[in-house]
Amino acid sequence: MRTYETIYIIQPEAAEDQVETVIQEVESLVAEDGGTVVRKDLWGKRRLAYHVKGFQEGIYVLMRFECGQAFPRKLEDFFKLNESVIRYLVVFFDVKTLRLEEEQARRNQAAIDSRNAAAGHGPRRVDVPPARRDAKDAAEPVEA
Repeated sequence: MRTYETIYIIQPEAAEDQVETVIQEVESLVAEDGGTVVRKDLWGKRRLAYHVKGFQEGIYVLMRFECGQAFPRKLEDFFKLNESVIRYLVVFFDVKTLRLEEEQARRNQAAIDSRNAAAGHGPRRVDVPPARRDAKDAAEPVEA
């Protein structure tokens, strides 16, 4: 099995159930081919850097999966035929890149542990990185 990551952008007008349907279809394609989904992140609606098929915004989905070598071509064909997907990219992760990513995660954890130790707290395990927040979600309005 090889590790791949795909990011795809869904039309901004798509209803929430349409977005979930596309995500489920991609997951089922991976499973049908004998692969497994390692990680899935729905980033939500974001502004595009430039117009893509007439859209200024899109709903971003990031997915990491393990599958056979021929599967990414099938996935790209699915993205091409699905009208809801306006842009996509599938990337292969080689062993070196995966090792570097694991090493970076260990370093980040060590830095967190050392900061906590300096502050007088015990080691703290962080399993999930903090979620990205849009500026509109960053703070609630304060009444004076």
